[in-house]
Order: sequence, then C-alpha cells, then structure tokens
Amino acid sequence: MQVEGRTRRDADGYLVQDSAARLIPGCLIAPGAFTVPGLLESQTSEQPDDQATLYAPPDARFEVGDTVVVPRAHPLGGKWQVESKPAPWPRGVAVTIKRR
Repeated sequence: MQVEGRTRRDADGYLVQDSAARLIPGCLIAPGAFTVPGLLESQTSEQPDDQATLYAPPDARFEVGDTVVVPRAHPLGGKWQVESKPAPWPRGVAVTIKRR
C-alpha cells in the first residue's frame, strides 16, 4: 500500500506534501460497515464503497489526513483518506479510511 503525506497549503498558499510517499507492505483493506438500505435506496451491492478499514503491520505510521493509494487491480482501488488515528488490533493497527 502506498501512503502519501497530508496535502496542505504553506504560508504562501502553495500546496505541499507533509511527507514523502512511502510503501507499507503487508496491508489488508476491507469494506466498511454499511447501513441496511431502505425501500427507496439502491441495493446493497450498488452502494458506493466510500468507507473501508485498512489493517496494517504494527510498525506502520498513519496520520489523520494522509492519502492511501490502493492499487487499481484491487476492487477498492483508488485514493482514500485516513479519517482516524490508528487503533490497535491483534496483528497491528486498524485505520478507518474514506474515498476522496
């Protein structure tokens, strides 16, 4: 998984990256929880995958606002943004991400 630092504006108004892109091996991404659709909503299979959970090794570093790039070959491929601080799980950390 490729992780890019948060993009922000400097004092002159230019967009800058907080840190260089880095690769984190051994990650797993899974779709987030969806609410049960009502009668007027799309079928569950048609709901957008806008929230997911990223499971990473214990030494992985994430900051809120980092951009996670999931390879296009993966069903959830694309750019995602870290929404919460990493939480511990038995084999590392879990991070909530949202599609941006």
